Amino acid sequence: MNNDVLTEILLHLPVQSLLRFRAVCRSSADVIDSSYFRELHTHNNRSDDTVCLEVSLSNDGILVQHNTKSLISSNSEGLGLTSCESYSQVLLYGSVKGLISISLGRHFCSQLSVPIVICNPFLGELKLLPLITTPSCTLSLQSVAIGFDRDYKVVQLSLCKMHNCLHAYVYSRSTDSWRELAFDNDLSLVSPIKSRCENGHFAHWKMSRMVGRDIRLKILSLDMNNEVFKTIMLPEDEFDYFDSPIFAKDEHLFWRFDFPHSQPHKLVRIYESRCEGSELSWNYMTSVEVPCSGFGIIPRWRTSFVVIEHEQRAVAFVYDYRAHKFDCKLPMGSLIAYKGSFVSL
Repeated sequence: MNNDVLTEILLHLPVQSLLRFRAVCRSSADVIDSSYFRELHTHNNRSDDTVCLEVSLSNDGILVQHNTKSLISSNSEGLGLTSCESYSQVLLYGSVKGLISISLGRHFCSQLSVPIVICNPFLGELKLLPLITTPSCTLSLQSVAIGFDRDYKVVQLSLCKMHNCLHAYVYSRSTDSWRELAFDNDLSLVSPIKSRCENGHFAHWKMSRMVGRDIRLKILSLDMNNEVFKTIMLPEDEFDYFDSPIFAKDEHLFWRFDFPHSQPHKLVRIYESRCEGSELSWNYMTSVEVPCSGFGIIPRWRTSFVVIEHEQRAVAFVYDYRAHKFDCKLPMGSLIAYKGSFVSL
């Protein structure tokens, strides 16, 4: 078969299938293993191979599974950590171009010197990033984002305990180090904004700032290509919806989910953003029924919002943004929607 035809066919296959297909014949393996094909597949992946992965932490290390099958099992020593016993939280970010960022945290602590790990589960690759060292600041990790611009980038927002201000740092693979980004550090982090975008060109956070005697909420966006931050002012009454999660439908369009705080109301009101310059307003879009009662909302996945039922039942519902309903009953856990790639660490 002509290599151009074979390449066009293979571009429609997901990464897991391609990794198996390498064993069919040498010519297929040569095409799939070539840097040209892998770069082409990374930027033109035409398959829909999104799966649900579970990431867990044990005393031994990090475990990444798909349908109870282990994709990555790394011990603490292999990660360069003395032990994972002191960490009790797994915070997930991504996936972007087949990469997931994992930060290891502790309950009820200042989160100083928190390890950040990135991995490509389908390739079985895992990498521990170096810690940031600043002689003039004592940093506490606040949030992580992973992006992509010709190569992967990892960004973290950290709070300086000494000066009570935020700092932004980006990790560069070429130097294996962090460098600080220009940043309006008068802002305070509220929460990261989950996104359906998988290209990793932008990252978003919900931030707050004191304006006179009032608290104003903003969206902070980072352009991963130019490494420039910009802020979008949320409406003045946004603080009334402080707990309502915001979801990035694409790079410039946001949804807000207003969940009922009392029963018997079981409708979630969904609003879509409209931006005029640096100001944002909300337009009502639809209402969706919640399939459970006595719940709390937690944005678990990058591609969805998850509604959690009573803790005794330990069951989650995922919001299907295409069908506009809550569906897919799942057990609770550190879950993430994942689409594979050939991006190597």
